[in-house]
Amino acid sequence: MKTFLECVPCLIRQAYTVAAKTVNDQEIREKIMREALIAASKLDFENSPPVLSQKIQEIINKHTGGIDAYKEIKENSDKVALRLLDELHEKIENSECKFETAIRLAIAGNIIDFGVTSYVSDETIEAAITESLTSKLNTEKVKELQKAVTKAENILYLLDNAGEVVFDKLLIELMPTEKVTAVVRGMPILNDVTIEDARLTGLPQMVKVIDNGTNAPGTVLELCSDNFLKEFEKADLIIAKGQGNFETLNHIDKNIFFLLKAKCPVVARELECNLGDMIITQTNLQCV
Repeated sequence: MKTFLECVPCLIRQAYTVAAKTVNDQEIREKIMREALIAASKLDFENSPPVLSQKIQEIINKHTGGIDAYKEIKENSDKVALRLLDELHEKIENSECKFETAIRLAIAGNIIDFGVTSYVSDETIEAAITESLTSKLNTEKVKELQKAVTKAENILYLLDNAGEVVFDKLLIELMPTEKVTAVVRGMPILNDVTIEDARLTGLPQMVKVIDNGTNAPGTVLELCSDNFLKEFEKADLIIAKGQGNFETLNHIDKNIFFLLKAKCPVVARELECNLGDMIITQTNLQCV
C-alpha cells in the first residue's frame, strides 16, 4: 500500500510522541523533529507508511542512542493481556466455533497499537474483547483460513504489537504448532513486539520464534534479514496481524491472510470498509 497525504501528519505526530518520551532536552527534540520533517519532505509516496516510520525511528535512534521509549509500556501491555488469559481461554472453550472465536480475539488484541493512539486503557481492551465476539466478521474467510491452516506445511505468523501477542497465542495454539513460525520485529519501534515481549508471554515455548531483522513497523521485505526472507519464501501460508503488515504486504503475491482492525481512515478506504471494522482478508482481495 502506498503512502497518502493523510499519512504524513500522523507519522510526524508519531515522531514527536516518541521524541517526547525519549528525551527531555528541548534542543535534541527540535533536531529530531526538523530531521523528521526533512525525511517526510523527501518521501516517495509509492512506498508504504512504515518505510517513513522506520526512517524517523533511525533519526530518533541517532540522537538518543537507541533507547526503547515504549519498553515499560510494552511490558505492562503484556502483563495486562496475560492477566486476561484464563478468561479468554474460557471464552474460546465455551464458544460454538473455537477457531472463529480465537480469530475474533486475536483481532480484538490489535486495538493495542500506540502507532495509532498514544494511550490504550484496560477498559478499552476489555470493551474490544466484548465487542469482538458479536461484531460483523467475514465468516467465509474464517473457514478458508481454517482450511488453509489444515493444508499448510509451513505457516508464518507475523506478529504486530506487544500485549496483542498474548491474544495471538490463543489462535496459534489451535494450529499445528510444529508447523508454525512466529515473527517479531528485529529492533524496538513504537510498541511493536520484539523477542523480549515474546519471551515474556511464553510464546517461544509454544512455537519457533524469529525476528525479521528490521525495526520497520510492518514487514518491508527489502529491509528484512536473509534469515527471515528464507522463511518467508518457504511459507505456504502467511498470517499477518495489524495495519503495518497489511500496508507493507497487501501487494505481495503470496498466500497471505490479514487479520486487523481498521483503525485509520486511509486503511479503511483501502479495504473499502468502515473505520473500526474487524477484518479478515487476503492478498489483493477487498474485504466484504
